[in-house]
Amino acid sequence: MALENYNNPVLNKLARALLASSCLTGAAAIANADTIITQGVSPAPAEFPHSAPGYLLPVGTTQVNGFFAPCTECGGQDTAWFEFQGLLPGSSFTTSGCCENDSNYAVFSSSQVFLASGFFEGGENASGTVPTDGDLLVVVADECGSCSPQSYQLNLDAQLDAPEPSSLATVGLALAGALAWRRKRTRHS
Repeated sequence: MALENYNNPVLNKLARALLASSCLTGAAAIANADTIITQGVSPAPAEFPHSAPGYLLPVGTTQVNGFFAPCTECGGQDTAWFEFQGLLPGSSFTTSGCCENDSNYAVFSSSQVFLASGFFEGGENASGTVPTDGDLLVVVADECGSCSPQSYQLNLDAQLDAPEPSSLATVGLALAGALAWRRKRTRHS
C-alpha cells in the first residue's frame, strides 16, 4: 500500500497539529527577530522627539541609528529620546554606542529614574537591570561644538519578555501528542 493512499484520521490530525505549531513557531520567530530602527526610515520618525517620553520603538528593537543635523547655534545641545519596550523585567541589559562623535547617552526607567550612561566615542558600554515595566527610556545628547552633522548608533542587548520560538514548538508538539493520546484512549474505551 502506497503511503499517499493511507488514510488515518489520527495521523491526519497529528499532522495538522504539527503544521499549526510550526506556523506558530515561525510567526514567533519573525516577531522576535532583531529590529533595526533608522531615523527617517519608516516606521521611525524623520526626527526623534526632543523630550521624554520620546519615540516608542517596536518590540524587539535592538539597534537605533540616528543623526543630529548641523547645529544652528554652536555651543547648544540637541537631544533625541526613544523608548525600548517589551523587555524582560529584572533581567540585565547592556547598551553600546558607536561612532566617533561627541555625543553621549543616558538610560532611564519609564518613570525617568536614572539607570546608566555612556559615550559614543570609543564605544563605551552601559549596563543595568530592566525595570519592572520592561521599558527603557534613552536620551542621546549631542554637544554642538563642531557644528557639523553627527550620526550615532545605539545597540541594546536585553532579553525580551516573550517566549522563545523553540518553547512554542515544544508546547505545540506536547499538545499534538496529548491530543493523539486522548484520541487513541477514547477509541479503545
